[in-house]
Amino acid sequence: MVSDNRITLVKAEEASHWDKIVRSFNNYDVQYLNGYARAFQIHGDGDPVLLYYEDDSTRAINVAMIRDIARSRPFCDVLPPGKYFDISTPYGYGGFLIEGDNYQAVNEAYNRYCYEHGYISEFVRFHLLNGYQTYYDGIRELKSQNVIRNLELPLDSIFMDFEHRRRRSIKKALNGNLSVEIDHTGQKLEDFLNVYYSTMQRTNASQQFFFSKQFFHAINSMTDHIVYFHILHEGKVVSTELVIYGPENCYFFLGGTDENYFHLNPNSLLKYEVIKWAKEKGLKRYVLGGGYGANDGIFTYKKGFSPRGIVDYYIGKKIFRQDIYDELVTVRMQQDVNFDKNHTYFPLYRA
Repeated sequence: MVSDNRITLVKAEEASHWDKIVRSFNNYDVQYLNGYARAFQIHGDGDPVLLYYEDDSTRAINVAMIRDIARSRPFCDVLPPGKYFDISTPYGYGGFLIEGDNYQAVNEAYNRYCYEHGYISEFVRFHLLNGYQTYYDGIRELKSQNVIRNLELPLDSIFMDFEHRRRRSIKKALNGNLSVEIDHTGQKLEDFLNVYYSTMQRTNASQQFFFSKQFFHAINSMTDHIVYFHILHEGKVVSTELVIYGPENCYFFLGGTDENYFHLNPNSLLKYEVIKWAKEKGLKRYVLGGGYGANDGIFTYKKGFSPRGIVDYYIGKKIFRQDIYDELVTVRMQQDVNFDKNHTYFPLYRA
């Protein structure tokens, strides 16, 4: 643990201390826990840290994945290791979680800390529910829309709130010789991966979504925060979903369906079973997420389970050292005559 001014850095190896801090926040969520960040370290997204802010009236936490820019191929012969870094929140939802109202002080302390420690830029995937994007002092962009299913209605009312075609598909699935299996340990991981990987291949998903078995083992170690739902047909897993959850919210994390069984609507039944389980557990929301693009088929499908539960999903971009950022972009331009300085990828020097 390293403290500097009002910011304390907790390293990934300090798992119990990390999680103790996170759980001390009334509205913490699963994405802030150590095990979640460690899984993405295995995935190669950087070295996770918890940044903890505290003053007399306000506390705040932020999970960041730190990447040494010198380890990136374009800069390995240009920069010394351990000097310049960029940071991002892990895949999913993150950004500062703040208790209190001294948002400006949090931002100022954080910006100073990042500047002094060689952090050049940051990329944030904002949490859907804690509102931090409102107080973010970098560039905020509306990326897409996500779907949240409110679970505080009676189950019958939730069902009737589905779009008609979703209700119809669930009823059809209930008559289709399908069964549900709820797996709290990941014992059917191989079955999950077979369906998941084939789904990623069928949908031409980005390589970043082909998570390794080691990644899933790390996620599965969060025994009080993960659950698999499997829909079986004659004993075979034909639709599957990994759900992660915190004190109030559960999230569709990863999953897929065997295309040979689309006609049985197993995924509609799966979503309904997740909703029933989450409601019985006392959770308030089921976050289904969004699609690959605006209003694509995946988003439209998810929207059918909560037509009035559409929320905006924001990302954030910030440059702490504009001078170094510009130098890194210049290096890329000198190395590659085809480098597009107008590319929208952030940070641009990694495009």
